[in-house]
Amino acid sequence: MYRLIYKSESVDILDWEQVRDILNHSEQNNEHAGITGTLLATEHHFLQVIEGKYEEVNKLFMTITHDLRHTNIQLISFDLIDSRLFAGWGMKGLGLFDVNSEQVQALKQKYGSRLGELELPLENWQALSLINDLNMMKDLPDWKRH
Repeated sequence: MYRLIYKSESVDILDWEQVRDILNHSEQNNEHAGITGTLLATEHHFLQVIEGKYEEVNKLFMTITHDLRHTNIQLISFDLIDSRLFAGWGMKGLGLFDVNSEQVQALKQKYGSRLGELELPLENWQALSLINDLNMMKDLPDWKRH
């Protein structure tokens, strides 16, 4: 079992509807491939964790690198793991859209900011810590709610 983490910049300004479309498509494809993970999106960036068999994770990442919706893709880690962190999630969605400004400010203090936006980490442990912090937040949008 492997876990890959990357971050990238969106070519266009993102909104929750666009991210929800990506998540719906990902969940359908990932279930068939045995992939689990999470996708964090801001207005300008993606941070994604992908878990599964080596071949499937690598194949998905190669597809992602050719996706024209984002650029400046930075591989954070690609590691052998003992167990999944996101079992049961074809692709969990986390979006920093219309979120409590106090919560976002606390994240910026902890992880840093760049051009007024939350800085997404470039280290494995920080990326997973950020995702954990977001999972514990209340009032995040539910990507499955229409």
